[in-house]
Amino acid sequence: MLKEIDAYIVIAQQEWELNLGSNARNLAVEFSKNKPVMYVNPAIDIKSVYKQANTEAGKRRLKLSLGFGENTFKAADNLWVHTPATVSYSINWLRNISLYNFLNRRNGKGFFNSLKKALKQLGWNAERCVVLNDSQMFTGLYTKAYLRPLLSFYYIRDNLVEHPYFKFHGTRIEPDTIKDADAVFANSAYLAQYARQFHQLSLDIGQGCETDMYDPDQSYQEPADLKDIPKPRIGYTGFLTGKRLDIKLLEELATTRKEWQFVLIGPEEAMFQASQLHGMSNVHFLGSKKPAQLPAYIRFMDVCMNPQLVNELTIGNYPRKIDEYLAMGKPTVATDTIAMQMFLPHVELAVGTQAYIKAIEKALQPQTEAEKKAAIACGKSHTWEACVEKIFEVQNQLLAGK
Repeated sequence: MLKEIDAYIVIAQQEWELNLGSNARNLAVEFSKNKPVMYVNPAIDIKSVYKQANTEAGKRRLKLSLGFGENTFKAADNLWVHTPATVSYSINWLRNISLYNFLNRRNGKGFFNSLKKALKQLGWNAERCVVLNDSQMFTGLYTKAYLRPLLSFYYIRDNLVEHPYFKFHGTRIEPDTIKDADAVFANSAYLAQYARQFHQLSLDIGQGCETDMYDPDQSYQEPADLKDIPKPRIGYTGFLTGKRLDIKLLEELATTRKEWQFVLIGPEEAMFQASQLHGMSNVHFLGSKKPAQLPAYIRFMDVCMNPQLVNELTIGNYPRKIDEYLAMGKPTVATDTIAMQMFLPHVELAVGTQAYIKAIEKALQPQTEAEKKAAIACGKSHTWEACVEKIFEVQNQLLAGK
């Protein structure tokens, strides 16, 4: 007989109040369709307190971290949000391992003490809760020591240990956090393979994507700032950052194929702003758009692309935009990575300028109705419900053995 679960606890990287699309938020909402859920915001640290001291959001967070105000509120049916009543030490700059470990344990203890109080207020028993830790590797190291949940899962959706903030301590701590979990879930084959070095029960559960608003059968009006751009249009939607996108590749493509129009939609960081792309007549920066506007832009592209750099930060990424492109039935070209293999044969994969040119040329060829329908079905198949079902399968196997 399976042990009864009271609730799910999602330990998140992003504050709920930011209202940004995130995997932890989507998974919490999906869990809440079955059981009560507590979404736990990250604890604020001393450095952030000083940086945000003069902002309204910073003042509110400081009050909550000191225990003044409503630290736990109901955000939706069956879903609560908790902001820890604790201030963490800012310690990632420390190189003294013993001191770091001591202070990190103190941070973990403060975080979980606050969480336990919140659970008690709701009448939940931590020992009957299942935790999903969204890559909070430092705090998460003490999940079992201070919370003692029924099950503790670690969720990995990005190669964070290659990020400068995480690299020094993360490369030694994340493996221990993974080992201490009951199972590890990843959103790509590459990240599951990485986690499997430290925990045999590490599974790729895929990526959910909210594709409902990407409706290929809907009649869209061509956006005004797109109308005068000639065809063929090769489009990209998303954050334009040189850390994840190949600026040199884009420059070479635009220089080599001047008849192609490259349409880039999204906010830019400094590397893109300083690039030669801004001086090219066949490269068009249309700026940030609201999510609800994106389907119309994608509809009027001839080919959509994801010119991703291949580095330690990006190699394991699941590119959610691919699902959005495919859900609109668009021919799609992307950089060839392990994570992209699952989209074959509905995308053209390439590495390097010449391979990209051939892939785009192929994608520009007339698409059959069968190919379009298959691409749409692929994009629409990657749902949060499917991800959670895979988590439930592992959960039930583990509980059956307890």
